[in-house]
Amino acid sequence: MSMELTLDNILAALKAAGEETRLRVLALFQTGELTVTELVTVLRQSQPRISRHLRLLCEAGLLERHREGTWIFYRLAEGGKKADLIKSIM
Repeated sequence: MSMELTLDNILAALKAAGEETRLRVLALFQTGELTVTELVTVLRQSQPRISRHLRLLCEAGLLERHREGTWIFYRLAEGGKKADLIKSIM
C-alpha cells in the first residue's frame, strides 16, 4: 500500500467524520453497538438520513456492521489504523 493511498484513506475518513451528525453518531457508538432504529430515536432524524450517515461511515472504514437475524448492528471499527484514528478524533 502506497503512502498516497494511505493518505487518501485518512482524508476520506476525516471527511466522513467531519460532518456534525456523523461526529455525533461516532460518539454514540462509544457505548457499544447500535441499530438504525436506536439511532433514529436518539437523534430524532429520519431512517433514510441515518442510514446514509451510517453508509458513509462504513465506506470510510470507521464503522463495521454485522447481521444477527433480521437486525443489522453497527459498531466502531476495531483494530488497525482506522480504530486508532477514531480514538484520536473522539
